[in-house]
Amino acid sequence: MARVLIAFASREGHTELIAHHVARKLEDRGHVVRLINLTEHEGEAGADEYDASIIAGSIHRGSFAGALTSFLMRHGPAVRSHTSAFLPVSLTAASHDPHEVAALNEIAQRFLFEAGWQPDWVEHVAGAVYDRQLNLIERTVLHSIMRQHDEEPDQSGSTVLTDWARLDDFIGEFAAKL
Repeated sequence: MARVLIAFASREGHTELIAHHVARKLEDRGHVVRLINLTEHEGEAGADEYDASIIAGSIHRGSFAGALTSFLMRHGPAVRSHTSAFLPVSLTAASHDPHEVAALNEIAQRFLFEAGWQPDWVEHVAGAVYDRQLNLIERTVLHSIMRQHDEEPDQSGSTVLTDWARLDDFIGEFAAKL
């Protein structure tokens, strides 16, 4: 049984959903998990008392939330001292285009370099589009991009691109190292 910190920054809420999914799966394996939303409770987070950390954050316009960088700057030594994973969340993670995948990897690697962190895993996770949280221009642009990638927006207004089975495979690999 390991103590695992899952710290995340979520703009529309899908990264939070992913973090809760990961937490449930790790708890099902007998691990003790603490979730902390860095955008709401950044000052409450610490990584010293954990055996492992998973840091998750969504990419918006080519960058991550400042709360992720702040957390890693303050708690980097603790995170670097134990098993860790980084879950960048983006719509592009669902792409099969090698140029888009390369650009996504570059964004993540630049962030990790700037934060001074090399996690044991970097697992890109496809995000979601929640129409109700977007203005008309954002919605139109995102729907257009999705259609260019042969992905039709869901009529419900919630288009989830996350590959949950792939995420579960990652969770299994991560848990096996604890």
